[in-house]
Amino acid sequence: MREERYDLGAADDYESFPAEVTIDHTPYWLVRVPGEGYRLLMAVCPHAGGDIRPMNGMLICPLHFWTFDAAEGACLNVQGERLMRRSVEERDGRLYATGGDF
Repeated sequence: MREERYDLGAADDYESFPAEVTIDHTPYWLVRVPGEGYRLLMAVCPHAGGDIRPMNGMLICPLHFWTFDAAEGACLNVQGERLMRRSVEERDGRLYATGGDF
């Protein structure tokens, strides 16, 4: 079975982070973590399905103000909750989303 891989474009095409990315009609935020590379964090709140938006270096759901770490996707105000995440590989200057959400 072949692993799904989505071309996200050249790494240099992204001027700032988090950057909005859509894969198969699902919204994500592409984030860059110094020393670790890139990852995708789903832009849908696990609580009530609200749209996650960046604000002051964090990711926030405006419906009920759940707040998430912009590097890992861990919820900062509800223990044990987090945004779904997807791995990103960088090859020859291009970014690829790999595998499924976890």
